[in-house]
Amino acid sequence: MAESTTRSINMQRRRDAILGEAQRVIGEQGFDALNLRALADAASVTVPTIYNLIGNKDALLMALFERAVTRIEAQLRDFETAPALERAEAVVIQSTGLFGADENFYRAALIAGEQLGYRTEMRTASKDFDARSVQMAANACRAGLREGLLRGRIDCDLLGAQMYAIYRTSLHDWVYQLITIDELRRNALRGFYVCLAADATDDFHAALMGKLDALANGETRAAEQAA
Repeated sequence: MAESTTRSINMQRRRDAILGEAQRVIGEQGFDALNLRALADAASVTVPTIYNLIGNKDALLMALFERAVTRIEAQLRDFETAPALERAEAVVIQSTGLFGADENFYRAALIAGEQLGYRTEMRTASKDFDARSVQMAANACRAGLREGLLRGRIDCDLLGAQMYAIYRTSLHDWVYQLITIDELRRNALRGFYVCLAADATDDFHAALMGKLDALANGETRAAEQAA
């Protein structure tokens, strides 16, 4: 029993070392730099060990992507019954908080997810995550409808899809280092507020305009400090 436990622990350590090196390479050098032979050398294992513990290159990408998805969804689980606006904001605030704490890992994992999306046989995992993300935003809209914040003139699934599309565009820009994590957060929140404002009741619309003004003022202060 003890020998079996020790063996499992050692296998997990080697698997973690392989994934750690893979995320470092992708995060620092890009997807094209990922090579299984070089990866095996960096992780102090053999190429057959990578195949035994994880699988081929696609399986490696899947493992990285699933790691990130598990962490993101666990972070958001506490907000499933939160008030509508807090639930919508959490999608952005909680995820960017995670990304900011380990930018190389999440860049690597999200690039892995993007690459999976290009492969017909591996596309399901990436599409499933997108679908769940759209539903998170749509569920926040449904909560807003129940709370009397939204009028219901725009379908909640349509609003959720548009909110996620805006988030994903900004996320892509951050992954490829075109914007900072703070810009990702501001851009995504601004997009969420504008989408919600399109169907908001008068009072909620005013509250959202206040949120947008606060974001704009924050950008102004950041620009002044950088000057």
